[in-house]
Amino acid sequence: MLFNSTKLTLANVMMIGVIMTICSNNWISMWMGLEITLLSFIPFMQSKIKTSSESMMKYFIIQSVASTMFMFSMICMLIGVNMLNEMFLSISMLIKLGSAPFHNWVLMIIENISYMTLFSLLTIIKIPPLMILYQINSKIILLPIIISMIVSSIMCINQSSVKKTLGFSSIYNSSMMLISMNKVGLLMNYMLIYSLTMLPLTVMVSKLKINYMNQMVFNDFSTWMKTNMWINMLSMGGFPPLMGFLGKLMIMQNLISNNQNLLTSILMMTSILVMLFYTRMAFTSMMTIYSLKKWIINKPDLMKFIMSLNLTSTPLILTLKSVL
Repeated sequence: MLFNSTKLTLANVMMIGVIMTICSNNWISMWMGLEITLLSFIPFMQSKIKTSSESMMKYFIIQSVASTMFMFSMICMLIGVNMLNEMFLSISMLIKLGSAPFHNWVLMIIENISYMTLFSLLTIIKIPPLMILYQINSKIILLPIIISMIVSSIMCINQSSVKKTLGFSSIYNSSMMLISMNKVGLLMNYMLIYSLTMLPLTVMVSKLKINYMNQMVFNDFSTWMKTNMWINMLSMGGFPPLMGFLGKLMIMQNLISNNQNLLTSILMMTSILVMLFYTRMAFTSMMTIYSLKKWIINKPDLMKFIMSLNLTSTPLILTLKSVL
């Protein structure tokens, strides 16, 4: 009970740091919000895995380096030295975000943390750096966007680890968020869609204790469990007309309206690769005949709701957008 209350307190402190970073109007408050979020998130990384302490140290060192760069840029601005400030600020936030080419630290630590901690790392923790990048309005993030889309989509094809697959997918989605940096409403909508799509998949693979793709073949899951996992994987890959496709459609519409033909072409080509490895995971999970075991917790009503949300959200939202 004491452990749960401590985690709840740390979660509240972490959310305070996130909100503080988002709502701040000066750089010092933003830096304080980033540090509060960092220090409150590190205890969540501790798990039953023996090497989780190593991941905690790696995460702390990388984030400290990024925070030092951010503080250095802030001090330069305060004393009136503006040379390369934008570049240092952007690089420090790209490191915290885990975007390519500064993405290796994400892949090093995700294998040793739990799935729910992984979900927080790939969604909630990304919000403060994204908001700071939005306020910087940097023009030098085009190259990291292109590198993130190409590297993550190609490197994930040969992956057998579910956590690393989610990590590479997060790097790819980070590039999508950076593309929508000029419109904060679009950015928040995409983050919400990505979080709602990733949460059911993360909960299911955590409950079923799936760490590698071959564990999806030799399984005894129920039909509802398999179908729900299948739908969620396709949604993460952006398969129409599921919820994940809605985010890609919004990003592509924004790119086409801004005449960014290069990014649109790269996005379309790399999204095919992303859809490829998620489709491979989906069909792997549906390959074998099952036998339902008594220890499988089956909640058909909840699974029906999640599948209905994935299937109906895209046409429903597009219809409302066209009518309103």
